[in-house]
Amino acid sequence: MKQLFFILLMLTSTFGFAQDASPVKWTFSHHKGNNPNEYVLVAKASIKEGFHVFSTDPGGDGLMIPTDVVLNDKSVFNKTGSFIPSRRPITKNMEGIGMVNYFEGDIEFTLTVETSKATAIEGVLTYQCCNDKMCFPPTDISFNEKL
Repeated sequence: MKQLFFILLMLTSTFGFAQDASPVKWTFSHHKGNNPNEYVLVAKASIKEGFHVFSTDPGGDGLMIPTDVVLNDKSVFNKTGSFIPSRRPITKNMEGIGMVNYFEGDIEFTLTVETSKATAIEGVLTYQCCNDKMCFPPTDISFNEKL
């Protein structure tokens, strides 16, 4: 009976205090662009306090992973712009790395595409999340935005 109680206690504490390890949550949406057959993909990151993601041009010593998006079917889409953040990044000199560009808090990135035959914008967003002590490995997030 004591063993069963101990096992239940361990399971309860494990599941009760489990936390999501990812300090960044991404959501995807889209809206119609200004021209016919034009769509704007919106990728929004909510970054936990104390963490950051690198900009599309991270700077530094070249080892930082930029936040970027790659579309699955490039033959269906014509990019009419680049992957653009909604605000300027924080620029900071990190010892041994150089000047780096990153975002904290909430940030949106947009990508404008043109298509006449697609039914969805599909692809992969790649980013790297860090704090002042360490960096997580680069992460790929798949998305599928039905038009």
